[in-house]
Amino acid sequence: MSNLKSLVYVSSATRNLSQAEIDHLLLSARERNEKYNVTGVLMYIGGNFMQCIEGTVDNVELIYEIIKANSLHYGLIQLIYRPIECRDFKDWEMAYCTKEKTVSVAPYNHEDILSSKLGTSSFKKTPSRILLHSFWRSNSA
Repeated sequence: MSNLKSLVYVSSATRNLSQAEIDHLLLSARERNEKYNVTGVLMYIGGNFMQCIEGTVDNVELIYEIIKANSLHYGLIQLIYRPIECRDFKDWEMAYCTKEKTVSVAPYNHEDILSSKLGTSSFKKTPSRILLHSFWRSNSA
């Protein structure tokens, strides 16, 4: 049995975040996630966040505690916390998607990267992917 977990949450930004703040948030997340072997995707659309993180139980819980303490958002609601056999976002320290469907999976930037994971033709419909797809599609029309 795998020791991997997937956690998905939503939250709201405390205010409109500047691109510089988002860039700093992503840089910090990517460095920390690489250190703790956590992967995932962060969406920031309309002042709201949805994020999926995946990794070992201990590391996901550690990263989530750091996320909960961040003063840039409030009202966290944990939607999924479940065991997984394999990662949905393997090799993605932290992908990022905006309302305009701008996608950044360091070092790449292209919508097709995320569409292949979350689009309607995605080969694997996991609970995390279904939630992320719904959030992305309903908020980026």
